[in-house]
Amino acid sequence: MILFFGGYSFAQAALASNVSSKISEIQIKNKLRKKGYDLDANIRRQVIDMDSLNFILSCDTIFFLETNDYQTGISYGLIWNKYKSVAYGYSNDNLFFNAHPIFDKHIIDLVGMWNVEKIKINGEKSTLISPLAIFASRAIIKQKEIRVDCIAFDDFFVP
Repeated sequence: MILFFGGYSFAQAALASNVSSKISEIQIKNKLRKKGYDLDANIRRQVIDMDSLNFILSCDTIFFLETNDYQTGISYGLIWNKYKSVAYGYSNDNLFFNAHPIFDKHIIDLVGMWNVEKIKINGEKSTLISPLAIFASRAIIKQKEIRVDCIAFDDFFVP
């Protein structure tokens, strides 16, 4: 039984790692990020290594929000599916988990519906003085096939 659960946990970690790699690949391909050191991929790797994405299933849709606050030097992320979510921050080579994501609920809802048109329109109309660049990804997993969509937009607030 221990071998079964150990193998299952390893398979989940491998699946999460494959999703993370695919996100980086698509972001570079779509010119959302430059090739080279990918801080968010490194942070996702640490989240996976801490077994914090053990809720990812082989038939699932997972959403990712990631941003870097250059003023504070803190990177933030939120990963979720219909069952669970993980919000985290990363600063000075330390990963920390928090209960309250910094992302606006409206942004989370739009990404969860994958309403790219509304996200882009709101990002273009951002009235924030110094908006954060936000990277959103959606991974659709069907057995061993992983399809990833990625967008980038400026942070926005909808009253």
